[in-house]
Amino acid sequence: MEEPLSCTCSIRTERSMGRIVAAPTAGSCGIVPAAVLTMQEQYQLTEEECVMSLFTASAVGMVIANNASLAGAQGGCQAECGSASAMAAAAIVELAGGTPDMIQSAVATALKNILGLVCDPVAGLVEIPCIKRNASGVAGAFVAAELALAGIRSAIPADEVIWTMKKVGDVMPTALKETAEGGLAATPTGRKLHQQVFGEMK
Repeated sequence: MEEPLSCTCSIRTERSMGRIVAAPTAGSCGIVPAAVLTMQEQYQLTEEECVMSLFTASAVGMVIANNASLAGAQGGCQAECGSASAMAAAAIVELAGGTPDMIQSAVATALKNILGLVCDPVAGLVEIPCIKRNASGVAGAFVAAELALAGIRSAIPADEVIWTMKKVGDVMPTALKETAEGGLAATPTGRKLHQQVFGEMK
């Protein structure tokens, strides 16, 4: 594709009553669909092309799941939105006609840009800040894909970035791994929202 990729990123699946699968998790399920549907709409891609890109995205997810984690409770949000962003970047590059080497660079770039992101759901619910992280995750996927398609290679290979994500997740405090005990969940507003949902905290 000669023209730059368009990141309109209209997460329109809800209003169109599309079926969303936890890909790879419920907290990050908007990233891959937004990337693929945006590419399909922008470039009039076929359903088959989009399905094939989902195979590529799922292969990336399998590598991450087998070597690190997709769970916020184990690796923080880097494991959820980070993995989804890497998967989406892979799908975008495939849909744009990129090479396998470009795909691995896009995966590495997307993932390393979210390294260390904590999982801190307000009131323990997958909503705040998850929804906005989905939007930034798909934007990051488009940036990573655009860089890779422009021939910019990741200095660190994807496998090593995935390994690093696991190491970062391993040393991340428990309070920052889906427990709602730290991060944004522990702010005064986060605690007030918790009380609104569940009543007085004990």
